[in-house]
Amino acid sequence: MAAHEVESYVRQATRKIQDEYERISARSAEDPGTAGDEGEENWAEVLRDWLPSSVHVVTKGRLLCADGSTSHQVDVLVLSENYPAGLLKNKMYLASEVLAVFECKLTLKRGHVVETVKRAAELKRLVHKQHDRDVIYGLVSHSHSWSSDEVATTKISELLEESDVEYVQHPNEALDVTCVANLDTWASHCISPFGDGDEDFTSGYYRSHTEMPRDSNHFDCDPPPVGRMISSVYRHLASEDRRFAGMNLYFMRVGLGGAMACENPRTWSKSEIFRVRNKVKTIV
Repeated sequence: MAAHEVESYVRQATRKIQDEYERISARSAEDPGTAGDEGEENWAEVLRDWLPSSVHVVTKGRLLCADGSTSHQVDVLVLSENYPAGLLKNKMYLASEVLAVFECKLTLKRGHVVETVKRAAELKRLVHKQHDRDVIYGLVSHSHSWSSDEVATTKISELLEESDVEYVQHPNEALDVTCVANLDTWASHCISPFGDGDEDFTSGYYRSHTEMPRDSNHFDCDPPPVGRMISSVYRHLASEDRRFAGMNLYFMRVGLGGAMACENPRTWSKSEIFRVRNKVKTIV
């Protein structure tokens, strides 16, 4: 079956990100701060274009919990439709209404991956403790710093896995999505055991795997990384709020998420999971 029109829309968004990277990089040495701000706005625009118009996408801010505790600063935040209009200009955002946060990089480096996995676990732990809910945490980048795409893919996968073991104490604390616009997307998933026995949960960072067979009902679509990122965000949103389920299912059916696989899943015993939290978010 021919590629769906949605794929062409995503490719347009991807080309725009790539064009912006070339433009911003040309002057980034002169003013790194402005270059970073422009990169963040690029990704904020992608989210505004692809998420429902009812949510609010803002840049630069911290999460404010009900007890007054705060998170570190993040680059882009997605706020629920319930967010008070009079508070949108304030840079301390009410944690109960933050759906997702993203850290944005122009050129992804090793330290960015490690630090973001750590920061994601810390923020998720804070919000869960105070509000008993999960926030989607993403890392998005225009490009990468490694010598080749093959090396970058291998290194990013290894860094995600190693950092997860070091900093993540529960599958819900994992970095939900990592997207390098000109390379690939990794999405964290946790798979629960089928029975009531002692089988383990497994979690991991799934990336595109073009050799996997496609369902004959799907369009012949090999979406770019930005498309996989959008689809992954909807999958995580739908796991928390059924109002996102329709768009999530649509994007899955047209193949926007692509085929993904995890080479080295991490195992968790039931006792280990439920000792830390009384629930686990499973997305398959």
